[in-house]
Amino acid sequence: MAASEQIDLFLDSMIDAPLRDEQATLEHPFFSLTKRPQREPMIYDHCSISIQVSPGPRGIATIWDRDVLIYCASILNDRLGRGLPLERKIRFAAHDFLKLTGRGKGLQAYTLFLDALERLNTTSVKTTIAAGDSTERRGFTWISAWRVIEDTRPDGTRRMRGVEVELCDWMYRAIVQDRRVLSINPQYFRLHSGLARRLYQLARKHCGRQPNWSIGLVRLAEKVGTAQDLRFFKRDLKAIIAKDGVPDYTFTMTRDPNGELEAAMAEQGIDMSDLKNDKILVVVTPKFETSNQGDGKPIGIGKPKRARKTKADNED
Repeated sequence: MAASEQIDLFLDSMIDAPLRDEQATLEHPFFSLTKRPQREPMIYDHCSISIQVSPGPRGIATIWDRDVLIYCASILNDRLGRGLPLERKIRFAAHDFLKLTGRGKGLQAYTLFLDALERLNTTSVKTTIAAGDSTERRGFTWISAWRVIEDTRPDGTRRMRGVEVELCDWMYRAIVQDRRVLSINPQYFRLHSGLARRLYQLARKHCGRQPNWSIGLVRLAEKVGTAQDLRFFKRDLKAIIAKDGVPDYTFTMTRDPNGELEAAMAEQGIDMSDLKNDKILVVVTPKFETSNQGDGKPIGIGKPKRARKTKADNED
């Protein structure tokens, strides 16, 4: 048997299995929204949740680098559902990952993939969000280690075949022990805007299959984790709303029609008369399609036709 064939025997594939994502990373800002290296730390504090993300030599891991974690979470979820052995080290074919996430297969795609592995390995995270039966109090990186298996083609060029990624213990416990996962639409990988990706994540976590979910503009900017001035965030949000290209969900902005937000702020002694942006609500509504039975379902959230049955799939 050829060496390359031996390698392939030990690789997991996500070609037919449903995609799953970890809920805490959907809900809270952990990743940079820009492809330019982000050197400044990201700090998020709200109620009992504290997150501090520090950059490595190549900057903070980006929302595109996060695709590797989604892929690994989906593999773990699939193996768990089929009763297969589980471990933090996950092995998969680089070609399958690049194909599923729409990254192409040229030299640049492989180079960017290696950069993503490096950032995931060097970005440091501290958080009070618990995973399993304990809270992670030390800094951890998204992947503890990684390696790439290559072979040589007849023309002498080298090809990346297998990838081995060791997930951090925090991520592994969240997926395997807590079963803190949600299904996601594969069209998510086709979103080129970091903000559009982040909006989909928040909609998937908070709206799910509910009729709608609303949040104040200022609070949304905090949950997105943007480094932009609020006026530029609002401008970019308007552009995404006008395009309506986020899978499964439609976003709209309204002027807090019921006055609930303003009333709540008034009770706290806050005058909102001059705070125009604080009166804006962003409303998220699932896009529905009608099945043969007449039941409305959010497009893309239902079970894929060839999905394997899992033991648990936590939904909103």
